[in-house]
Amino acid sequence: MRWYFAGLVLSFFGTSAMMLVAGVWVKSLTGSDTLATLALLCVYAPGVLSPWVGRFADSYRKRPLLICTDLVMAAVLAVLLVTDELWVIFAVLLVYGTKAVLVSAAEPALLVALLPPDRLARVNGLRMSLQEGVKLVAPLAGAALFAAYGSWPVVTIDAVALVLAAAATSMVRVDEPAPSPRATPSLPHVRALAWPIAGAATALFASSLHTAASFALVDDGLHRSPEFLGVLLAVQGAGSVLAGFAGRRASVTAGLVLVAVAAVLRTTAWLPAVLVAGFVQGVGLAWAVVAVVTLVQQRTPRAVLGQVSATAVSIVFGAVPIGLAAGAALVARLSFEAIYVVIAVLTGVVALVTNVRGRGPRTSAQHPGVLQVGEDDPVDR
Repeated sequence: MRWYFAGLVLSFFGTSAMMLVAGVWVKSLTGSDTLATLALLCVYAPGVLSPWVGRFADSYRKRPLLICTDLVMAAVLAVLLVTDELWVIFAVLLVYGTKAVLVSAAEPALLVALLPPDRLARVNGLRMSLQEGVKLVAPLAGAALFAAYGSWPVVTIDAVALVLAAAATSMVRVDEPAPSPRATPSLPHVRALAWPIAGAATALFASSLHTAASFALVDDGLHRSPEFLGVLLAVQGAGSVLAGFAGRRASVTAGLVLVAVAAVLRTTAWLPAVLVAGFVQGVGLAWAVVAVVTLVQQRTPRAVLGQVSATAVSIVFGAVPIGLAAGAALVARLSFEAIYVVIAVLTGVVALVTNVRGRGPRTSAQHPGVLQVGEDDPVDR
């Protein structure tokens, strides 16, 4: 697990720095906000391929697949060191997005092979803490390097980080079962987790609405400069970092409730309440994501775990660009207070429905004859 986490930190750092710089890079080349946004959407676009990418991942052992994925992505990034053609940048970002979907399919299955079921929630929480912690540092470092020296240091750091991540993953020792020789339908397993997935997707959709309304909150509510938004994002990131350490207590319902509470606090436009709201929102988002990832690992047969995991993650995080687009439309018509009320109502209703529909007995994916119910499963919803 130490080698696994070492690889994660390296991969997270390079990716977080690159994702911010990609949009800035396109903006500096073209002067177009639209093209800069399109560059970021290229990373999300391959999510529509998640069932097929997940099926590909289910056909191979996950440790060598992750090693090869990191090495191939490092080689693709090296192309950006010799050209800054716009179409090449977009093409590399599409490959990056495909790599992200493949990782979302392979990593959960690798953890299932490494760990007993009762430790998955804790490790998923620690993974979230590492990811969010790196996000507090890497984008700022990437932006500073880009401003001072251009794109090549960031591209180089990301490529080297991926090579080192592959080396760390190669040190992981795990007894993986042979892949299933025949395709197994994954749709029934996705449907069985429909409400938790929908709940987590709602939490991220609502968070995107939060982000869209935050500009008006900072300007009209707090009467501060736009740069103050960075403080709010840092507080939210701190909440997600600390929430990961309590991953065993995570649930989708609790995450939705906390996002709703954050929205209500922000309607006050009172700085202490707004700062608390950012922290609470960070905890809620982390718990929703950790809970749904753990549920997928615990309730999905290994033969289709890659397909189900990639599909679930793509649905959950696919709500982010949709929420940003919806938020952009709402801020032109509603006050920030009204938007936060909409968020609170939406997440509160979905939390209630998810709590009710998520109850009931279920069968362990790793032990199909064993009924899992009750208080021993802290992410039962």
